[in-house]
Amino acid sequence: MERLKKIRNKWPFFALITLYIYLAFHAFSGSQGLMRWVDYENDIERNKIKLEAVTARREALEAHADSLKASQLDLDMLDRKSREMLFVSRPNEKTIWLDPTP
Repeated sequence: MERLKKIRNKWPFFALITLYIYLAFHAFSGSQGLMRWVDYENDIERNKIKLEAVTARREALEAHADSLKASQLDLDMLDRKSREMLFVSRPNEKTIWLDPTP
């Protein structure tokens, strides 16, 4: 009986300890915990690399689009590209296609 009274008197202490353990666990591994914060840092780095690649691709496409403007149109490039895409050539003309990959 005496043992039961001691446990009854100490239940707030056990409840508090349990609460601290619960909060400590979620501080490290919860959805907003330290481990997830490290994952967010890694995601930020990966997304920065992707952003740089997409930005470079966009700049290349913008430069290509600018080269197609009527005021800056390179007629030789246009002729070469149209022959390449349409598979046409002039009579008595020989076309040598080179492999674009090294």
